Amino acid sequence: MPLDKPAADLITLDDIERTRAGLPDVVRRTPILPLARDSAEVGNEALFLKCENLQVTGAYKVRAAFAVMNALTPEQRAKGLVLASSGNFAQAFAYAGALTGTPIVIVMLDRASPYKVEATRGYGAEVVFCGNDALSRQPTVEKIGRERGMTAIDTWEERPIAMGHGSIGLEIVEDMPLVETVLVPVSSGGVAAGIAAAVKLRRPDVRVVGVQPENANAAYVSMQRGEPTTINHWDSIADGLSAVRPGAFPFRHLQTFMDEIVLVSERDIAVAFRTLLFRSKILAEPAGAVAAAAFLSGRVPQDRRTVAAVTGGNVTEAMVAQMLEMAAED
Repeated sequence: MPLDKPAADLITLDDIERTRAGLPDVVRRTPILPLARDSAEVGNEALFLKCENLQVTGAYKVRAAFAVMNALTPEQRAKGLVLASSGNFAQAFAYAGALTGTPIVIVMLDRASPYKVEATRGYGAEVVFCGNDALSRQPTVEKIGRERGMTAIDTWEERPIAMGHGSIGLEIVEDMPLVETVLVPVSSGGVAAGIAAAVKLRRPDVRVVGVQPENANAAYVSMQRGEPTTINHWDSIADGLSAVRPGAFPFRHLQTFMDEIVLVSERDIAVAFRTLLFRSKILAEPAGAVAAAAFLSGRVPQDRRTVAAVTGGNVTEAMVAQMLEMAAED
């Protein structure tokens, strides 16, 4: 894939602004909505939701998918693209491929959400399963790329990924000038890297906090150790945060631009899901509710005007029922 700078270089504000300018009109500028936990908070909200669950394909990743497509040569588009995804990138690239005429193959874990698998195939992409070892996904991607002559990308490491995600950060500081804290979920680190870079480069006074589930905390552990670290146990309802280690490229951005990473429990996620659904009428998938969970559970200060990225809303009826049941448990 042609890149204008080595992957080792951090993305710049110019990179993010240029990438945003190249996104097609189908990519939505999603709203920022207030969340009041009860009637007393209406009109005095401190938490606001950046609603990427309302993005086309139901999640934020379509921004990065089109950023990657714009970096491909015509020959690469004709031969196609192969990548790994737990579901939302799959749908985003499948959709972008359909619009640009690019064949797409997605490598997924066997435990991937059936809903996301079906939606990915519905957009026209091919799905290949690789078992349940998250670290086996990229070798499978590389193998398919060699065998079929397709461009194999590592969504953890490609510059356009973080640059595309950075457009979310630009929208947050532009649409919410008084924002004091931005919360973003962290998995491999791409969206967190892009948002953190955009926010800090535009507004260095704004605090940027990453959020992970307690049992899916690879980036948290990595920040403590100062290097990308693989965790030996992963167990969370937030299937969209499936990385057992952060990518090396996004991790450098987390070290540079992110103030801290906090952890939330599974029940915190479920309670946040319920609160978003019934108080703000926002349907989030578990991973999409993680950032808001940090505020709603008191893991971050309550007296700062805070924007939480609701990164996706691709969820089944069964998952909705499970989340509500978890939220109701004592």
